[in-house]
Amino acid sequence: AGTINYSAGLPMAGILLALVQDGVPVIGLTWLPLTGQRFAAVEGGPLLYNGEPAERLAPARLEDVMIAVGSFDIDSRGRVPGARRLAVITELSRRVARLRMHGSTGVDLAYTASGSLGGAVVFGHHPWDNAAGVVLVRAAGGLATDFAGERWKIGSGSVLAAAPGVHGDILDIVQSATGQSETDARFEGDSS
Repeated sequence: AGTINYSAGLPMAGILLALVQDGVPVIGLTWLPLTGQRFAAVEGGPLLYNGEPAERLAPARLEDVMIAVGSFDIDSRGRVPGARRLAVITELSRRVARLRMHGSTGVDLAYTASGSLGGAVVFGHHPWDNAAGVVLVRAAGGLATDFAGERWKIGSGSVLAAAPGVHGDILDIVQSATGQSETDARFEGDSS
């Protein structure tokens, strides 16, 4: 995760590993060797941070947290076109304490699980980027769905991961800005 970050010398890069059973990730590991951070979990928790159990995510308010958003390209015509990504980013910027764009889904999901971030909006669908972090977030007591609000699994077209109390508010914003669940339904099974 964060290959471009790594090649540019930015430490927001890591190694992700997940075990998936019947399309659902059940074990996740995110190792950020350049920052010395290790996150691991088995379905049901707890989240382990550098080998020690972490506290479960407490309910939070959208106004009080930082939210990470995935990559942005206004000319993107992919699963979530650039104009819709911009609409999500714009509305989130009005409602959250701060937005962050780390350039690594694995980092965003691990920091959401640890509580450093209140949530992460992932426009990408690649299981190798998403599966490990989904386990981490769920083990920490957070929610991980697609943009339609369905429980994330292999084949989902997006990820919305967040602490309790924040997830629903972000989901409302994402669905409003992306045309509700039409994005996931329209591109279900698309391999691009």
